[in-house]
Order: sequence, then structure tokens, then C-alpha cells
Amino acid sequence: MLHAAMVTSLQKPFSQFKGSYDKAVQLYQTGEHDKAIKLYQSIVDLKLDAADVYYNLGLAQLENEQFKSAQESFREALIYNNKDYEASIQLAISYKKSNNKSAALESYNEALQINPDLYEVHYDLGLMHMELGVKSQAHYHFDRATKLNDKLYEAFNDWGILYDSEKQVSKARECYQKSLAIKPDFFFAAYNLGLSYKSSGEQKLAIQYYEKALELKPNHQESLVSLGNLYNHQKHYDESIKVSLQVLSQNEKSIHGYYNLANAYFGRKEYKKAKVSYEEILNVSQNIPEVYNNLGIICLELKEYDQAHNYYSKALHIRPNYSSALTNLGWVEYLNDRLSTAIEHTVKAHSINPNDPVSNYNLGLYYLKYKDIKKADLHYSAAMKISPADPHAYQDL
Repeated sequence: MLHAAMVTSLQKPFSQFKGSYDKAVQLYQTGEHDKAIKLYQSIVDLKLDAADVYYNLGLAQLENEQFKSAQESFREALIYNNKDYEASIQLAISYKKSNNKSAALESYNEALQINPDLYEVHYDLGLMHMELGVKSQAHYHFDRATKLNDKLYEAFNDWGILYDSEKQVSKARECYQKSLAIKPDFFFAAYNLGLSYKSSGEQKLAIQYYEKALELKPNHQESLVSLGNLYNHQKHYDESIKVSLQVLSQNEKSIHGYYNLANAYFGRKEYKKAKVSYEEILNVSQNIPEVYNNLGIICLELKEYDQAHNYYSKALHIRPNYSSALTNLGWVEYLNDRLSTAIEHTVKAHSINPNDPVSNYNLGLYYLKYKDIKKADLHYSAAMKISPADPHAYQDL
């Protein structure tokens, strides 16, 4: 905010310079900062004892990104009027913009010594301390800011992010909810609630808030991608296809868009469409082992065993200890009557992930075929223990 002329005791009547002063204010307000700076400087050069002139000069310099000059002007303003908390605030902002965070913190604290109830200063200090990792101070200032002004929806949202970073999920959600209660069309609070519920596996609530976020910002890529993934987990494949195509309409090289689309087609057992979508990812990146593994699974469904073998091998070339690909490669070998090789791959997968029910079940089957009843019993029993709802191991055992 611009300061009005306040000086009453001057060597010359301030009214003599009021025309220049008012013109400088007008130039600043119309964005002609260079001209405003020249006029303010001409008044300063007259050695007038005017804190407001230095303050307004600093504002113009700050707008012009002349940070050092702005800092000098605000410091001069404070020399003439050390109770001017607005000058301290603008000095802090100029330090912050020039990446001098320690000086910015000091100037903000000086402003609070003059006026402890500056909620915007508390809010900015909360953000700065959060960025610096001083979480106790960040909490203190977010708390002060929101108590001084309980309508600071952005402060509640940022406070929620701080709580989320500390895994204090319930407090984070409480902050996001307060933010939305104050401003129901605040996109980021709805989006952060979606993130929070997705992280904790509460998929239905995550979907609810991601859908709310998209009502507010219909083409938000991250929300669309997350919804595509969640819809697939909920087996809402038509909805996943819809949002995934929306992602791809905005970014035809979106790996996440194709990935969700492929999984939706796979869920609908449209294996050829799923294969095409995964292959589109390979046009963007050839270094994602999960894509090759999933293409192998699709080829198995299509009974294209040689292609499946090729895709699993490519996945393992990128990630040699990829247990899922090893288990799947073992299954292809089994289907091709290469039992010893099937056991070799699956034993390696089991050594990496002993609690995988699939590798345990497959080893039970292979050892049964190999007539090693003791090992078959061991792995079938493990599969039943890990996944008791799966009837296959129980039946084979």
C-alpha cells in the first residue's frame, strides 16, 4: 500500500513538492515504475525528512525488481519512522525475493514486534518455516494466522500440507475441510483431500474429492490420472477409459494416461486394445519394466507365448530382480513343457519375495509335477496361508 504524505516539520513546506509527489504516486499506480522512481528520487535528493517518500520509492524499486535499492529505501524509511511495520513487511518481501531468507525472517519478526496481530505476516512466516523445515515454528505461525483471521482458507490448506508431511492425517484433513468450508470452490483443498484419501487406501473418498477437484478445474491432469487409476481399482472401467482418453486428448504422450487406459481395457478383457495402449507407451519410453511385464500377461491371455516370453525377458533385462516377471516367465516355461527352467525362474522369484502367493502356488504345482511331494506340500501350504481366500492351493493340496 502507498503511504500518504505525513511529514509536517520540513526545511521547506512539503506542499511545494506535493505536485511531484502526487505525480509519482500516479505513475506507480499506472505501472510506470521507472518514471515514478526518478520522481521519488528527486524528492529524496532534496533531503526531506519523509519516511513515506522512501517507502514509496522502495515499492517502485521492488516492482522493478531492483531489490538492493528497494532494501536501502525501506531501511531509510525505518530510520525516519521505526514504528512503520509496513516498511518492515516490504523490506522482508524484498529480502525474500532476493533469496535472503534469514534477513526476510528478521524483518518479518521486526514487523510483528511493532504489531503482533499481522495475520498475513504470520501466514508468510508459516510458509517460510515450512520450506526451511522448521516445522514447530511453521505450526506456531499457521496457528496464529488462522486465529487472527479464521477466513484464511489458503493458510488452512497449507497447514494441512504441513500436517500431511508429518503423517498427521486426521489433522491434515481437518485443515483441508476447513479450507473448503470457507471457500467451497477452492480447488487445491479438494485435490489435497483426494491425495490424502488415496494415500491411505480409502478409494471411494479419494474418488469423491478428485471428482470435486475436477468440477472446479476440469482438465487437471493429476486429478484425471489419479481418477483413472482409482476407477480401475474399483472396476469402474468405463469411467477410467473416459478420463484416460481425456488425459490423452491433452497430452498424447502421457504414459500414465495410456497405462490407465490399458489397465481398463484389460479389466474389460479387451486384450488387443490393452496391448495397443501398452505399446503406445513404448513409443514414449522403452525403460519401464512394468509395461513389458503387463504386455507379457496380455500375450499369455492371447496365447502368444513366444511374445510373452520376449516381453518378460525385456522386463528382466531392465530389472533383473523383478519377482513378478520372473514368476510369469517361469509360467511361460511351464506352458512350453520346460519344467526345470520354470522351477529355476520361480525359485529365484520366491527368494526375492517369499510372501508372494503366486510364486508359492506355482512352485507347489511344479514340484507336484516333478513328484517332489514334500516341496509341493510346503509351497501349497504357504500359498494357502498367505492367500486363504484362493481355493486353488487348497484344492491341489
